[in-house]
Amino acid sequence: MSASLKREENSNTGIARENGGDRVERRGGTIAGRQPRAEDGGEATGDRVANSGRLGDGPRLNVLSSATPDVHEHDSGAIDDASAMDATVEPTDASASPDASALPDASASDGGPSNEAILGTLSGPRGVLRSQITAPTPSIFNNSLVFAPSERYTRAALSPGAQRIFDTPNAGGSSIESEVMSFEVLHDCEGATLAATETEIMYAPPDDGGANSITNILVSINGMRVGVSVTRIYRPAPMVLSDADVRSQHVTKLVGVNRSSQRVLPAQRWVKQILSVMVANHTVADQVLRVWPTIDAATRADTIIMMTTTRGGGFIYCNPDPALGIECPSL
Repeated sequence: MSASLKREENSNTGIARENGGDRVERRGGTIAGRQPRAEDGGEATGDRVANSGRLGDGPRLNVLSSATPDVHEHDSGAIDDASAMDATVEPTDASASPDASALPDASASDGGPSNEAILGTLSGPRGVLRSQITAPTPSIFNNSLVFAPSERYTRAALSPGAQRIFDTPNAGGSSIESEVMSFEVLHDCEGATLAATETEIMYAPPDDGGANSITNILVSINGMRVGVSVTRIYRPAPMVLSDADVRSQHVTKLVGVNRSSQRVLPAQRWVKQILSVMVANHTVADQVLRVWPTIDAATRADTIIMMTTTRGGGFIYCNPDPALGIECPSL
């Protein structure tokens, strides 16, 4: 059986986080909470990142890791085709842009982690992102999302915000599944509410003839606007992924994140951005942690990295969509 990789449109985001909050495992809305344990990882000591390599120069980076499922049997991974990112056509009709008054009343709706069910079983930190949104430093945290064969990726299985993303055409590519699930993770863990979809975010034209980089989703967390860019780091077996591949994609995405933050119109300007990184196995997750500190501080800026390790989530990475609980087939 052959499958094609889902094509990513132009989406795009640095690293530090204080230890805190509960780790939970959520199955269909049921929460089994516990305090962080030593084996889960925790705050970086200043010279190591989650036991995955020494830090480079620049601001101190704090990393919160979470226990992730054993997915080493699927150790195939590499990157989306970055060349596809520049093919995006961004929205140009400013009349379609919601103004500040049209955004949701975040103070009334995003009061903390959600008690709604989420598709899949989500494990990782909850309610820990808020302190990082206003921090001037970059940050990274990990979670895992496991899908079961009994589950179905349908509109009815999603939260209202995710249903809106599901229903709305994006700006190109075939990455709607990763955008939907990235929102669901943020909604579940941080109580994020959807403020605007990809084609509703409005930008000023480039003033230097450069790239028209855009952001995938605008959400509200704790009453603050946050941009969310989404990327998948994946390629099917037997293809291999090098550290250089991972680093290159991250640099490309972060440059785009910084650029879209400069161009977004004032009515929708966010406090900072999150780069949601979807990976299909621990090997690639370890590579992300290893290469991230080697990226220069100006490129990392103050971006938050939310890395989600999936299992049984082939529908996020390849076409046609495999059933939930199944990875993408090998080449």
